[in-house]
Amino acid sequence: MRNQAVPELQRVPLEEVCLGIISVGFANNCMDFLLQAPQPPAEESVQTALALLEEVGAIFFNGSKEMLTPLGKHLAKIPVHVKLGKMLIFGALFKCVDSILTVAASLSSKSPFSTHIDNATQAATAHRSFLHPTSDFLTICNVWKAYSLALNNGRSEGRRFCDKHFLNQSALMEIHDARREFIDLLAQIGFVEGEEFKRDKTEGLIEFHEKVRSSRYNMNGENEALLNSVIFAGLYPNVAHALSPGGVSTALPTFWHKKEHVFLHSSSVNYKRKKLESEWIGFHEKFATSKIYLSSTNQVKPFALILFGRSISVLHVERKVIVDDWIELKVAAQTGVMFRELRNEVEFLLKEMIEGVEISSGNGERGERMIEGVEISSGNGERGERMINGLVKLISNE
Repeated sequence: MRNQAVPELQRVPLEEVCLGIISVGFANNCMDFLLQAPQPPAEESVQTALALLEEVGAIFFNGSKEMLTPLGKHLAKIPVHVKLGKMLIFGALFKCVDSILTVAASLSSKSPFSTHIDNATQAATAHRSFLHPTSDFLTICNVWKAYSLALNNGRSEGRRFCDKHFLNQSALMEIHDARREFIDLLAQIGFVEGEEFKRDKTEGLIEFHEKVRSSRYNMNGENEALLNSVIFAGLYPNVAHALSPGGVSTALPTFWHKKEHVFLHSSSVNYKRKKLESEWIGFHEKFATSKIYLSSTNQVKPFALILFGRSISVLHVERKVIVDDWIELKVAAQTGVMFRELRNEVEFLLKEMIEGVEISSGNGERGERMIEGVEISSGNGERGERMINGLVKLISNE
């Protein structure tokens, strides 16, 4: 008997499908609409997709009806996973697009690290030169930057560089292609000016990446605190809490995702670190073997949690901020309230852009000034200006 192919709605992630249904207005309720398909997906799969869309801030519920947020309206226009799309949008918004393109591209490509049993020690030594002290994602950025420099001298030099450092050149070329695709998507939804990155027939392999690196959308491209925060915006809600054993113990911290005990994978730069710069760890994936492991991690500062988390409760007397009912941060109430207002301003900017004000055009100066801290995008005067002024500095200098 011939094997029947599994219907597409039963085998693909449904986040993009649900976004499309909500965006076009096919139905008031995705679950009801999808369950009417000839070969419908499992109810649990639809529920999981809708829960993720709500967690990343793409939708909200008005009774039983799903509604798009301003962010969700942008995400519905680009054919990438919602987490990658969110990361790309905030990378452009906060002007650190170069490294964010690389991170997003790497998460949709094979690993550039090449290791075989017979050269594991040599490969580990070669890879060590690229390691970032707190972020697996910025480690990949280090690899890409070094490879780009080698490519300046031609493809053959790029190939020699990969051989010397035990890197997978085909994976790096996948990153190259994905970076170009992602900048085109950002141009389509108005977050960058497409003309700046228009392809020239005479353009070499590396010229495009130099354009991105030197563009006005990468003014904060070397700000690692900001980069880690924007990466976390895309990873969210994937965050774990590191609990220190305290005292002078040589024991390693333990990690918890909500109430679940988790472990950092040995491939992470944060694996077996006794002292962490932050007690919060963002991660790409969680998977189970003998234990529950987190792969690809970066350390995240509290302000990023407040800015990019889903819900915030400010406890004035206790001087605490609670993010999403489980992340407890010791922060002055005034700071928590300020960041809550900043979140509202970022959402206002995204809404404004949906309505035709592009951050990359002359009409988007108001939005650009908001992020740069020169002027608030609403009419709250000096109070609002003080909140917006130094947003990037707050994250950078925490």
